[in-house]
Amino acid sequence: MATRSIVLALLCCGACGDNAAAPITYTDPGPGKLRLVHDTATTRSPLTTVVLDLVVGDQPLTGYSVGFDLPLDDTRATLNAFTPGTALAAGSSPVAAIGQLPTTGPLAHQLVTAQSQKASGMGAVATDTMLAPGTVLYTLELDLVKGAPAGVIFDGTASGFVLPSGGMRTRAGTTVVAPQDVAIGRLEVIR
Repeated sequence: MATRSIVLALLCCGACGDNAAAPITYTDPGPGKLRLVHDTATTRSPLTTVVLDLVVGDQPLTGYSVGFDLPLDDTRATLNAFTPGTALAAGSSPVAAIGQLPTTGPLAHQLVTAQSQKASGMGAVATDTMLAPGTVLYTLELDLVKGAPAGVIFDGTASGFVLPSGGMRTRAGTTVVAPQDVAIGRLEVIR
């Protein structure tokens, strides 16, 4: 009788929606001068969207522009939104910031993001900006592709992973953060 009760309890728990794993999950990276981290303050329901922030690491930085090109499996996830941050003044119309996921051309199948302070026109800033640790530079929302199979979308935690392009530069073009100093986590579809 005790075995039967345990089996029934397990079946009930297995049917509970609360025990279901999130279809898309992100693991934050280790340390880096810049880090792509899960924005835990912003949640989406259902859990088919992940919100990520590009933030300054544990040490302050002084720069003018930031960005990266991140290869990913766009059969599993797509870019829903790119929101420029306010720490680097991207100005207005046109805003000096972009986030795209091209399907053709030399950057196909790469999440391409960039933000700069605007050099001229409305909202222009003529100098580099000091950025405190933890400063959010911009925010991305990635959506699970309907019917996507389980698997890795991107894995910045893999041995030897380095972004093909990315980092931070000053207005004069001096590299402040190189691609290998941008810490990227692991995004995957869980079924």
